[in-house]
Amino acid sequence: MKLSNILPNNLSNWFIWFLFLYLTLIISLIYGENSTGGAIIDYINQKKVSIDFANSFKKTLLSYEEYSTRHSPILIIFLSIFEKFNLSDFVIRFLHMNLSLFLPIFFYFALKTKFKSENKAILFFISSLIFFSPTFRSLSVWPDSRLFGLTFFTLSIIYYLKFDQQNRIKYCYLNIIACAISSYISPNFAVFSLYFFYKYFLAYKNDYNKIFKIIILNFLLSVPALYYVFYLDIQFFAHEYTKENSRIFFDNIFNSILLTFSLIFFYLIPFWIFKVIKFELKFSLFNILITLFIFIPCLFFFNYQYSYSGGGIFFKLSYFLFQNNILFHIISLISIFVTINLLNGKFANYLIVFLLLINNPQISIYHKYFDPLLLIIFFTIFTLKFDLKKVLYNYNYLSIYLFFLSFLILNNLKFLWKI
Repeated sequence: MKLSNILPNNLSNWFIWFLFLYLTLIISLIYGENSTGGAIIDYINQKKVSIDFANSFKKTLLSYEEYSTRHSPILIIFLSIFEKFNLSDFVIRFLHMNLSLFLPIFFYFALKTKFKSENKAILFFISSLIFFSPTFRSLSVWPDSRLFGLTFFTLSIIYYLKFDQQNRIKYCYLNIIACAISSYISPNFAVFSLYFFYKYFLAYKNDYNKIFKIIILNFLLSVPALYYVFYLDIQFFAHEYTKENSRIFFDNIFNSILLTFSLIFFYLIPFWIFKVIKFELKFSLFNILITLFIFIPCLFFFNYQYSYSGGGIFFKLSYFLFQNNILFHIISLISIFVTINLLNGKFANYLIVFLLLINNPQISIYHKYFDPLLLIIFFTIFTLKFDLKKVLYNYNYLSIYLFFLSFLILNNLKFLWKI
């Protein structure tokens, strides 16, 4: 059986599958799916702020750092418009859930832009994996800034891919604007502007006029944020981490390195196994030394505590099975080595991994920060070799679906076991 027989290049069949996935979101809305664990609590906390914005916009905006939130106020302000009209909480969440559908739609168009000649059924299959994301499902029914930030970031990727193919400056400007919007909604995405600037610098390294315009546009778009944070001193993102009374910013970069590499490996597994993403493990001296150079200091200084919560699936699995980090460290070593091989010595790939490491500088690192972000960037801005037709071979697509569905089910069941 081939995927093309289930999802042929027929819009009506695609619509039926999309409608089915949409109905599963309706069920999540009705039953209040909370597969990330903290979605409900975060929403309840930010809803109080949203009501305050509706009642007293200026006062709330200028005292925003007094609220116990590290989320950007942009989405909360947007939701406060619905509060102004006294819409019920269910209606507000329903509207947000429908707006969240732009994420898988944008992901599909990003894939379509990059893989123009590929079977559309394959591209639709990959983009539909978003619906199996615990983060997407939870944050679509319990509004959170990260999902909208990721949506606009995906839109910025579409414009970047168009620029990469056509080298038209308008797509460069549209990419910068979309990336800026994503950063205002969720500041974590701001670091990826460095990747795009690097690419534009390579494209226009001999055209100083265009480079200057790109720099100016980036600066002008950042002025409101700089004014709000530094001049008005509304530094909401530096709110203390209450569990450990610690700063939000890196207390231990080595924690972040091991956890990030393990999560990259997790999302790589099904596509590597079925050779959808093509690369070979090379046990060269360079790859071994780089792996050990990264792993050994991290092993020595790693001190991520289970009490922080988060840590990702392999960190939690290690504690669940053995009550220690041994399994996690073994997987981390494998993850680093496999990722080094995946990056294939390309600077742009190393840059993306570096940006992934620094885009969440807080002490606690949650799986949701990388879900479904890694899935999206694997197939769009990473420089990798693909054989998307492997998705159609045998029952590979069912196995990939099962992989992500199992993760979704596990995320819902783990709260019954209090893992």
